[in-house]
Amino acid sequence: MTKDYEMMVIISPKLTAEAAIAENSKLLASITETGGELIKIDEWGKRILAYPINKNNEGYYFVDYFRYESTDIKTIKRQFNINENIIRYMIIMREEKR
Repeated sequence: MTKDYEMMVIISPKLTAEAAIAENSKLLASITETGGELIKIDEWGKRILAYPINKNNEGYYFVDYFRYESTDIKTIKRQFNINENIIRYMIIMREEKR
């Protein structure tokens, strides 16, 4: 069953702004290549973190909206867990409009 998701990802500040945008595009490409549909991308830019994560005090923030098969979301999470350029990410299912 296809559902709508919202993903916030924080990418390492060690990358340049262009490289961070390319990294986010690569993440979204892995979603669309496996049958997902991209809805919207919000680029927040480089921001200071609320607390240090892996000795990083800032990161590039992206909020991405996409439609994806709910049974395959675990495979995307596995790929994100092994990506060294991702500091943190969170994927949540969006509520359906009534």
